[in-house]
Amino acid sequence: MKRIVAGVLIVCGILCLSVTPSTPNRILYLLQAGHVEDAFNLYREFTAHHQKHDAELLQQIGLMLLNEGARSADPETQLLTLFGAGISLNEKTLYILEEGLRSPQPQLQLVALSFLAKFNNDEADLALNRALSSNFALIRLEAVFQLIKRKAPHAVSHAESLMSKLPVEAAPLFPQMFAHAGTPEAMRILRKMLAHSSQDVRVEAVLAAAKNRRDDMLPSIRSLATHHALPQQEACAFAFGALKDESAVPKLQQLTESRSPHVKLSALQALNSLGRSEVRAEIVKMANAENIFAIVLLGEMEGSEESLVALMQHPNQQIKVNAVLALLKRKDPRCLPLLCELLIRDSRDLALSKVGSPGGVFTAYKLIPSAQQNLGDDPASLEQSLSLREEAIKAAVELPEAEFFRFMNTLLSVQQNNLVPAIVGSLEALRTPVAVEVLKKLQQKAGAPLIRNYCNLALYRLKEEGTYSDNLRKWVAQQHQGELIQFRPLIGNEGSLEISEYQLTPQETSRLLVESFEALTQQQDEAGITTLLDAIQYGNAKNKYALTGLLMRASQ
Repeated sequence: MKRIVAGVLIVCGILCLSVTPSTPNRILYLLQAGHVEDAFNLYREFTAHHQKHDAELLQQIGLMLLNEGARSADPETQLLTLFGAGISLNEKTLYILEEGLRSPQPQLQLVALSFLAKFNNDEADLALNRALSSNFALIRLEAVFQLIKRKAPHAVSHAESLMSKLPVEAAPLFPQMFAHAGTPEAMRILRKMLAHSSQDVRVEAVLAAAKNRRDDMLPSIRSLATHHALPQQEACAFAFGALKDESAVPKLQQLTESRSPHVKLSALQALNSLGRSEVRAEIVKMANAENIFAIVLLGEMEGSEESLVALMQHPNQQIKVNAVLALLKRKDPRCLPLLCELLIRDSRDLALSKVGSPGGVFTAYKLIPSAQQNLGDDPASLEQSLSLREEAIKAAVELPEAEFFRFMNTLLSVQQNNLVPAIVGSLEALRTPVAVEVLKKLQQKAGAPLIRNYCNLALYRLKEEGTYSDNLRKWVAQQHQGELIQFRPLIGNEGSLEISEYQLTPQETSRLLVESFEALTQQQDEAGITTLLDAIQYGNAKNKYALTGLLMRASQ
């Protein structure tokens, strides 16, 4: 009997489609009953009658769709729903993100956590605190990291408690947190960590004190510098330079004679920062002796350009790549030919990764050949390689304009799709007349649809006159039955605390689709919202949960 009554009610709701004052309630009723298409058709009649969209009703529709996605047992649907809830920037979706924290999958917990951190209210704080009870150590670490960043009450106590529960191998992750917190309680813990039994913890505590300008800890650091542990000496030397400790000059001069090249280089760097510029010749000498960390350090030194140009001719690929990127940092266009070779994929299938010195002071770059073969089971490393390439493209914006445009044309000529967003994004960021003309030319490029569409999107966002708005609407309309929105692997982005901060980023074509809808809806015009509603109604059934988040943001 209950089923019969429910069926009669649904039929009655579907039949009564005329626009009346109760139409919004019928639309929501149809959505609740699972009749999404009928609900959307009735909403179109409603907007046609009123000749405008109803922002409050769209918010309710969005919440109902996201709630539907949150109840799904399908991991892809759950991920897209979390993405939609996060990008909606609507506090009413917080319960969906909180539900994501209870997922048995750590990836979904991490995505939910990263979006929750973008909300600044008590409810988000409570959710972050609840994440401290996750079964996964990575989630608990990320939650503590976010609480420290927010200066949340009891964040330092939570961090200390978590550190005591994790294996000692995880302890080096915490000094930067305490240094950033800066409270008396945090400083007490950090000072204690300078005397920790683990050298790794002591080293990280020294670096944390130095990078956060805690010169009140110099007495302890001076004491640690007298120890013979080489990574510790490297870190202490860096701290003397970062904290401008003139009294440490004799010790630094002593450390320049160390048998460890890393300690020696750190001492030379500190002396240089303290105004002893005569040590630069020794840094150049170490670079010429194939010390990759010294080569990277040359990128921070004026007058090092000729040395780096010479090192770019070195037969060793590891020497060459570090010289190229250091010269890029010097904003010298002579790095461009080899930089193109580094960024463009060829038969060698090179991946780019970072390597650190034992004391954590220096970072250099390493090339990995046959990346798909050697890193095929490690998508995060492949993603990091792409991220480093994107960083190099963004840095190239600082080069002389003519050389920069030739460089971009070279990269675009090979149509390497994974670089297209960063290249076009760099051109868009310039906003110069020449950059705009280049974008317009590329927007007409034959045989390169991804380039054309990204350039069209850039020109639309720059509000250039032309058919870019129509082109954008036409393109997104063609994507209705497109593939599922795909995301790049999650990797940590180095932030101010120097521990991982995770972001969920769509892949190239998916990113173009999401950014296109985002650009249309940012205008908050009627046509843009209508286009988005079409995609939700007629597009890939799973994509609607991600796009619903944009719909809610557009109608706020």
